[in-house]
Amino acid sequence: MIRFNASDPPMLGDAGKEPMPVSHDCHLDPCFTDSGIAKILETIPLESIKAKPPTQKRHERVYTNNIPRSELLKQLEDPDGDVWIVLHEIEDTPILRHVFREMATALRESLPAPYGRVTLCTGSLFISRGRATTPYHLDYGSNLLLQLRGSKHFLAFSPNDPELVPRQSLHEFFGGECNPPSLNYQPSFEKKALVLDLEPGMGVYMPSTSPHCTETRTQELSLTISLSFVAPRVDVLRRSVLFDARLPGFTFVPIVMKCAIVAFYENLLHALGGNQPRHKSFKPLAP
Repeated sequence: MIRFNASDPPMLGDAGKEPMPVSHDCHLDPCFTDSGIAKILETIPLESIKAKPPTQKRHERVYTNNIPRSELLKQLEDPDGDVWIVLHEIEDTPILRHVFREMATALRESLPAPYGRVTLCTGSLFISRGRATTPYHLDYGSNLLLQLRGSKHFLAFSPNDPELVPRQSLHEFFGGECNPPSLNYQPSFEKKALVLDLEPGMGVYMPSTSPHCTETRTQELSLTISLSFVAPRVDVLRRSVLFDARLPGFTFVPIVMKCAIVAFYENLLHALGGNQPRHKSFKPLAP
């Protein structure tokens, strides 16, 4: 069971436009017991294991690097150490596949198609402990995150507020800058945040380009599963922003036409062999 808990009843078609809390029972799944997690850690592909310095300020940039499985296990065995690890592209891992399918089904059944239809996706498992933080940043995909073990302090922000996400930041982000230079966190932003202290059974949904940041504050291991996905609205936003960046004198053009022109250009480049995937990690979800 995964339930989307909008604080105010959304207007017709607007559900999914803003971040919202989620409740679930996925933390009770046997694959998240100690033995289940051990099996995940033993079988996950080496290229999926990434880490970063655990403690960063909210205004700093996010970069991760691959680490060997031995280093992953070493960090987890130290109960007093600060840990920030992510297991990427694990949506097809046999022990977890059914969880990601349940998440995709909940999105499809709970949100309007522009926000909830999962066309492409990638799954991740975030592991943190101690003073572990994730700085203020954007993600290309929309996200459904579920807290499975431990706790996490989570701040999610509206992607529709130009103070939080300037148009210039979107130009840079969709132009290829994973850490847009113009995207800068200010302490005053916190009053606009959806602030959640996530515990097992809680979660959060965020549409594409929702800024967010997190903190783990205890030595109890925190485990969070994430389905990052491309919904139809993501490509509408991306193509509209890219059109405006390339042709700033034609911002008056209707969004439908902007998207059609950029889609034609992208399809032409793809046919000529010159259009590389925006994020190769996004794939169709296995049945």
